[in-house]
Amino acid sequence: MLDEYEVPEVVVQQQRPEKPPSRQQKHQPVQEQDPDGDLPNDDDGMEEDAYELDESDEETTIELKSPEEQQEIREEIQDLEDKVPELNEDYSIIDRLGTGTFSSVYKAIDLHYHDKWDNTTWHGSHPPASSAYYQSAPRPQGQKVYVAVKRIYVTSNPERIRNEIAVLLECRGCRHTSQLITSFRDKDQVVVVMPYQRNIDYRDYYRSLPMPAIKSYFRCLFRALRDAHARNIIHRDVKPANFLFDPVTGIGTLCDFGLASRIEPSQNKPQGSCLHTSPTKEHPHGVSFHRNQAPTGTKRKQEHARALSRETSDKVGYLAKDPRPHSKANRAGTRGFRAPEVLFKCGDQSGAIDVWAAGTILLFFLTGKFPLFQSNDDMEALLELSTILGRREMEYVATLHSRTFATNVPSVPHERKVSWQDFVEKLNPDINTPKPPDPQYYPYTCPEMTPASPCEEVPPLTSSSPNSRSSRSLSPLSDSFEPHNSLSLSLSPGERHRHDLKNAYEFLDGVLDPRSTFRMTARNALHHPFLAPNEGEEPSDLDMDDDAYVPHPYGEGACGHLHHIDDVTGEPSVRVDYEDGTCEVHIIERGEGIAIGRRPCEFHEYVMDQEEVETEDTMF
Repeated sequence: MLDEYEVPEVVVQQQRPEKPPSRQQKHQPVQEQDPDGDLPNDDDGMEEDAYELDESDEETTIELKSPEEQQEIREEIQDLEDKVPELNEDYSIIDRLGTGTFSSVYKAIDLHYHDKWDNTTWHGSHPPASSAYYQSAPRPQGQKVYVAVKRIYVTSNPERIRNEIAVLLECRGCRHTSQLITSFRDKDQVVVVMPYQRNIDYRDYYRSLPMPAIKSYFRCLFRALRDAHARNIIHRDVKPANFLFDPVTGIGTLCDFGLASRIEPSQNKPQGSCLHTSPTKEHPHGVSFHRNQAPTGTKRKQEHARALSRETSDKVGYLAKDPRPHSKANRAGTRGFRAPEVLFKCGDQSGAIDVWAAGTILLFFLTGKFPLFQSNDDMEALLELSTILGRREMEYVATLHSRTFATNVPSVPHERKVSWQDFVEKLNPDINTPKPPDPQYYPYTCPEMTPASPCEEVPPLTSSSPNSRSSRSLSPLSDSFEPHNSLSLSLSPGERHRHDLKNAYEFLDGVLDPRSTFRMTARNALHHPFLAPNEGEEPSDLDMDDDAYVPHPYGEGACGHLHHIDDVTGEPSVRVDYEDGTCEVHIIERGEGIAIGRRPCEFHEYVMDQEEVETEDTMF
């Protein structure tokens, strides 16, 4: 509340009163970039050709579909416009992007992006050097702006709808994450508007994507997960269909937070709860208790289960009609992507379940197989994992979550005999052969890259190169651009590929650790050699580690002590102190007032001196 600010003089004003009113909406799609993925930078100015795209192609994508599908889509669009007439005032729906169990998503043109709305709340303030700058870069005046209009079906649970919108609002400013432009309801119709992300079906590129593009894929994905987890949000449904990746630009966006949940640590763990702590800021995935701390009852049950594993089939199994009360835990997600703790019905889950799902996607890339796990239920899913991990490892994981695991299936080894590296090499014998550069995929679509044969060195840029400055500064992922790695350039393509594979296998072991408390966090994943940018050279302004670009949760970061959320209204506000002893309090919207890296937010950027920033720095 405002009276808590003890200052000589307080002036309360609405933030940016000179701008048009914001409905917490409207947007700019960033996926309509130049095919080279170029984005402007502060030094180069806002050149329109950096944003050019073939708008006629985007408007006519519906014509590429069959006449029957076109007719079906047009009928759906007409039905939506009839039931939500206010859509026609602001958007022109031109195609359907996809359908799902709970919603359909359509492509539309924002008719008033340039003249009606204040788009700052969802654009964010990502610096030009950030891989998420595409979210903040404004569109040139007069250029068409595309959005994704999500129509949530009337059969959806109202609480699920409320939760999804609340989570999207909380994730404003997160990198590589679908940004909420606006949402509204007309009777039983609920519509959510987000920026349009150009992407290609995962099945069309996962076997042919070059290693630099695979790294770009996971840098984007883990940056999205890091920012969401920092806000105590678990996505719960990470899979290729929910990560919109453009292999031409190397940009990806995490979408569909319909199953997302919040991390709510258990205060007083009941008897029989998991043998690990709840997630904390210091330990995002919790900490395992020492084995000696395990209750005697849990140890005895696991010993009994281990004994059953040696029995005949008529003595091992589970009751078809079990009268005992069922364990209750959030099991939301897609089969084949659920982490072991979800299958064991852990009641104290963390962002580790998203990291596991991301690891399974990396398995698809490396093995060239999709999908890999196709169980019909949780029991089959546990059996699939046990054939790889072994019974002993599964018993340990079960005990970690106060469960037991018993099986006498002959194909399940007692000890783990197959590492993730062995698993990949068995399914993909050609994994050690580097893929030839493909000019249709990032980074070979960038102007500074000349596709070369697998045995040909890619020459480094020199200061005399006409593209050495502008192309690097314009690249949307220049802070993670693999060809600038001096270590990589000193290796032959074959050696570079082997070096990448070695790091990839170590990375797999970290993100697919069946023990949730030992699994790599999203932040640690971004600092792993497999994803770390430009290993082997001094980082430049564009090549700093991920901590330099992370958007802090509201109220954290260099100026977090000057941010406040009203206890009654829930409105966020910021206090700006001036040298003359006065201050102003700005009532802001979600998405504003976010400190990035070691920099203060946009409200304090010019009023906090460097000494104060360093003093209040809360980087982790």
